[in-house]
Amino acid sequence: MIDLNLCDPQHVRALLRIKEVGDTSLVDLLGELRDTAKGRLVSATDTVTIHRLQGRAEAFEDLLKAIEESPKVANRS
Repeated sequence: MIDLNLCDPQHVRALLRIKEVGDTSLVDLLGELRDTAKGRLVSATDTVTIHRLQGRAEAFEDLLKAIEESPKVANRS
């Protein structure tokens, strides 16, 4: 999980711009990549692949959550 309170304010503003621009292309792409990783996880058979896919899906999910929560953190600073 990305702790936005520990992030540089410049990074928080960059995440906020992604959310505010109104162009959802990047957010949609991250969601699709997360869903693809989750889909591949269902059929993975070896533990190495499972762990890699779990990490991949978690990273995309963390980015999506950071983008979603960026207005809250940006308003505090």
